[in-house]
Amino acid sequence: MNSALSDLYYSLSAGLNGLAGPLHGLANQECLTWVIATRDRFNGVPTREQLEKYAWETLESGHVVPGYGHAVLRITDPRFDAFLDFGKKYCADSDVFQIVERVFEVVPTVLNR
Repeated sequence: MNSALSDLYYSLSAGLNGLAGPLHGLANQECLTWVIATRDRFNGVPTREQLEKYAWETLESGHVVPGYGHAVLRITDPRFDAFLDFGKKYCADSDVFQIVERVFEVVPTVLNR
């Protein structure tokens, strides 16, 4: 990320800003929309079993689970790991955060079947 020996702040912000724009930025919006729809459907944080079933329903309807539809996503993006650690420290009580964390635990096993 910092192979040009640039200022570390510039390198980190470039990595995060790489998520902007109609392709990646829209993907982030679609992820958040799916997470909020999940929260609304289950009136809060779904159980692992409910989330697994919901992920299957999403896939069987011909859609992807946002954030897991790209072939390159076989390993976790290090930026996500950093945001997950941040969320555990600062917003662990948030329904949205808890759903994102649970999706991270459940959906990869669904996709590997």
